[in-house]
Order: sequence, then C-alpha cells, then structure tokens
Amino acid sequence: MHTERMTIRLPSRDLQSIDTLIKMGEYSSRSEVIRHAVRDFLKRRIAEFLETAEKLKQFQQFNQELESMEEYMKK
Repeated sequence: MHTERMTIRLPSRDLQSIDTLIKMGEYSSRSEVIRHAVRDFLKRRIAEFLETAEKLKQFQQFNQELESMEEYMKK
C-alpha cells in the first residue's frame, strides 16, 4: 500500500493519550494510532452515508407510490 507523509497538529493532551496507548503496548507508533483512528472514522462515515442513501431511496419509492395513488384518486 502506498502511503504519503502529512503533518498534523493535535492538542498536547491528545498526544499524551496517544503516547500512553503506545506505552501500554496497544500500538507501536503515533502513526499507527492515527491510521487506525482515520480508518474507524471513515468506516463510520461511509456507513452513515449508506444508511442515509438507503433512507432517501425508500423515501423516493414511497413518494412515487403516493403520486400513483394521487393519480388513481383523480380518476
């Protein structure tokens, strides 16, 4: 996998928390923590997006059914 370097700024307390996780052996580096956090964030956001898209699809289907009913009622 190709990776690229980037620079970010975080509050000291967040860095201290990250460093604590590394000292506890949960992660091997700050980069690993950030990669894991970004992956989790993206998974959640994509899931939310797909859920919203599904709701929109259901709404559109419901709306089409209502329009069909309205046309039927006019006859």
